[in-house]
Amino acid sequence: MRVLVTGAAGFLGRAVVRAAHAAGHDVVAMVRPTALGADTGPSLPWSDLPIQVVGADLRQPGPWVDEIDGVDAVVHVAAATSGDLPAQFAGTVTATENLLRALSTRSLRRMVHVSSFSVYDYTAVPVGGLLDERTPLEPLPRRRDAYTTTKLWQERLVREACEQAEHPLVVVRPGMIYGPGSDWDHGAAFSSPHLAFVFSPAAPFRLVHVTNCADAMVLSLTAEVASGSTFNLVDDDLPTHMEYFRACRSAGLTRRRAVPVPWRIIESVGRSTDLLDRQIPGRHLKLPELLELRRQRARWKPLRYTNEHAKRSLEWVPKVQMADAVIAMEKESG
Repeated sequence: MRVLVTGAAGFLGRAVVRAAHAAGHDVVAMVRPTALGADTGPSLPWSDLPIQVVGADLRQPGPWVDEIDGVDAVVHVAAATSGDLPAQFAGTVTATENLLRALSTRSLRRMVHVSSFSVYDYTAVPVGGLLDERTPLEPLPRRRDAYTTTKLWQERLVREACEQAEHPLVVVRPGMIYGPGSDWDHGAAFSSPHLAFVFSPAAPFRLVHVTNCADAMVLSLTAEVASGSTFNLVDDDLPTHMEYFRACRSAGLTRRRAVPVPWRIIESVGRSTDLLDRQIPGRHLKLPELLELRRQRARWKPLRYTNEHAKRSLEWVPKVQMADAVIAMEKESG
């Protein structure tokens, strides 16, 4: 198939481009014009591959609309991951609206949309419970952060547009995507020059290696699944936060000493600030993730995760193991 990959120059997008090409697809890589620079070849992470490159700022219509004519499928990776709400809204929601508008008159064999674990309601699952594709979505996204708000909005847009245009759709929701260039601070919540504070050290860390994640997305292009199917993506045998930190330390990625902070302490701080917040009528305190209860639960609450639905339906096998991954990350950083 001729496959359009948005956000193709990003951490995940570049892995999807390589995986799609390796699977035999004809890839059209969409990148921001700033990623092209003066030279459209060597400046790109997959310049060694015969890839068609489309420079596009999805936040506004442009010539890219005609350049994507003839694609059979789309893997929509592009989204803003930082900035305030207006910036993330433009980079995630407005950008997706423009893409969907450009695709509305085309016939697609499949659209694969990259959502996120951030869309889930972490208050709906008890400590130690299983979070899976049936878990309710976050009802109060603005109490969380701009990323949760815009990813929920984006996913809803894609589902509605694909249903209306009759584009077969698969939604994938990756956990914490890691690999060379993204190590999630080795599992620590925050660090000092010599210490790393590992929150909820015994809780499973919902990791998925970037290569495994990309493989699942490419399989989603051709899998025989119902339109609208949703798949959570996490690796097999997930480490705890502390196990991941120790693996990174053993590999030489950090020399800091770990300071474990149990979930009960984290939650007690969150409950205290939540109680204080409730004493201020009509307002909500602007608190960092470390202190705000709803955000704490979304990041460190001890839960269980499963990839069985994706493995069974997509015939997906996560090939990269954590022990090998941290060694590769150390070599890349060195």
